[in-house]
Amino acid sequence: MSINPFDRIQSCYEDMTPTDREIAVYILNSPREAARLSITEVARQTGSSKSALVRFANRIGYSGYAEFKFDLSRFLVSRNASANDGVETGDAIRNITETYSRYILQIQEACNGQDLSRLASMIIQANRIKIFGYDRTFNSAMQLRQRLAKIGIDAEAVSDIAIMSDLPDILNEKDLVIVFTISNNGAYNDYVTRFADRNVPVIVLTMTPNLPYQKFAREYIVLPRISRDSNISFLDDQAIYMVFIELLMDAAAARLQKQNRDQ
Repeated sequence: MSINPFDRIQSCYEDMTPTDREIAVYILNSPREAARLSITEVARQTGSSKSALVRFANRIGYSGYAEFKFDLSRFLVSRNASANDGVETGDAIRNITETYSRYILQIQEACNGQDLSRLASMIIQANRIKIFGYDRTFNSAMQLRQRLAKIGIDAEAVSDIAIMSDLPDILNEKDLVIVFTISNNGAYNDYVTRFADRNVPVIVLTMTPNLPYQKFAREYIVLPRISRDSNISFLDDQAIYMVFIELLMDAAAARLQKQNRDQ
């Protein structure tokens, strides 16, 4: 019986270098993302390099990263097929909708009404708002920007790394940065640290606890990660972000109404 890529990673984990372990954690936590993204994007997500990913693949028994990625994709597809084998269409629909409902309900455990009110206050009081998102999380950044525009708050969604690198030298303590990141995007480490040095408030909206820059964020919200559900493959984490954004917008609109009444 051939060894699947997850077992290969776990069997070699104790002997891995720190860089290899960072790559391993990312792949184990985000296998579908790792299988979908290019080697360049995975290197960016893990804060490593293409050569480091090739060495990682060699270390766990593959001839190269391309072979590892192919085996990972094949394993995910076969696991999904096995999970759905014999499942009627109606059962599949019920399983998917119930899973989304369960994870959406978990949002209130990750962020309660007081948390939302606090975040909304930061948004309303900010002079300038920059929303970071990269790859798929840029969709969430754009959604938040558009929803803020609906209640009269201007913001900019940013995915360009060059623009991100300039912002710590431009923004100040009266502005606000909001970061969407599902897992550890190594590119954010330096930026969030630099924002903290300039006392720029940063809100991190993630699905991974204890990212390296957590201590530099003014607010750090960890939302439930539905793509980790082992029962159904290819569930989308962006759906959780979309619901959270609606909750945040409700809190922001309520604070704006109160502010207008008090004036």
